[in-house]
Parts: sequence; structure tokens; C-alpha cells
Amino acid sequence: MKKHVIRLYKNNHDAHLIFHATPTMPELNPYDLFEHQWYITKDKNTAGFPIEGERFEMYATMTELIKEKEYDGLYLYCKRIDKKTSVEKNTEFIRLYSDVNKILDSETVFDDISAYDKNGNIL
Repeated sequence: MKKHVIRLYKNNHDAHLIFHATPTMPELNPYDLFEHQWYITKDKNTAGFPIEGERFEMYATMTELIKEKEYDGLYLYCKRIDKKTSVEKNTEFIRLYSDVNKILDSETVFDDISAYDKNGNIL
């Protein structure tokens, strides 16, 4: 899974978060190969609850939405089902927090950490 954080301008606690469940096949459309469903769970060892409408390869959210949806401290993961073999695999589990610093201090390693400038451009 590829993971990206974009910090808000002059804001040390809020950010946009982008997760790609199937990032390594640029020449193929992941929708042709896999079905995706994102889940939220309290415990890595417990099956989660599907996030309504999140059946895409990518999941994007904001720390503000994590707080609003009461996902603070919960885990996010994506279940991928291979359309040819019907084999199900889960991505890694990402611990969500409404403070981006807590996410960055958790066991999750991000591929890219950037920030918006005052004009909304990504640095």
C-alpha cells in the first residue's frame, strides 16, 4: 500500500491522508483485476465494518473527518479480492487519529509527507 500525508498550511495537527491499496500496476487498471472494499475496525485481529461507498482502490480522508466520523484510534484497511482467483487479501492496518502527529508517530511508515503552501500548492 502507498500512503501519503499532506499537512495543511500553517497547521501542525491537520492533514489530508491518501491511501492506495493497489499501487504497483500502472499499466493495468486495478478495477479490472481486483474488487476493493475499505473497512474500519477497533482491533487488527477482528473483522471490520465496511465503510459505505468506499469500494475503490484509493481512500482519501482528512484528520477533521476522522474526528467527525469518530474513527480516532481505529484501524483502516482494504480488502482486495482477485477477480480471477477469488483470493481475498487485506492490506496493512493503518491506525487513524484526528491529530496527524499521532499517525506519524505510530507504526505506519508513509511514502510521502508533504505540506500545502499558502496558495494551496503541494511542497
